[in-house]
Amino acid sequence: MIKQGLLLSFLFVTCSLFAQPDNNRQSKRDQIHAEKVAFIATQLNLTTEEAQKFWPVYNTYEAEIEAIRKERRGYLKELRKPEALSADRSYELFELIFATEKKESDIRLKYLSKFSTVVGKKKAANVFIAEERFKHELMKKFKDDGHFPPPPPE
Repeated sequence: MIKQGLLLSFLFVTCSLFAQPDNNRQSKRDQIHAEKVAFIATQLNLTTEEAQKFWPVYNTYEAEIEAIRKERRGYLKELRKPEALSADRSYELFELIFATEKKESDIRLKYLSKFSTVVGKKKAANVFIAEERFKHELMKKFKDDGHFPPPPPE
């Protein structure tokens, strides 16, 4: 019963956010994040006890992943003007980009283990499956609506 109430709360927040027209980038990101949380919660079917342990760990995971992605976006931003870069700097930027990709993979592996300690191995694996499903659903929605996702933060 508590899980259903929690899910309904997430859905209500998500629906109310979409009901308000707002072109603010952060608002759109917040809307998408709320949908993602609701989607993952539904997919994992967490008990109340599991949810209390899981979400703080997941929030830390998300923060670490976002920090790495922000770092990578900085390198990619510099590559937007390749004519202004020396060959050495271009090469170095790609080394840095590939290193951030490895770091992201290492973070995922670390959190697969952490998630398994709080929700078990099956649900830990399902966290990553749910994230992929959410991405596909989101991209399908944007394609169907003719809208594009908000750009990443600068």
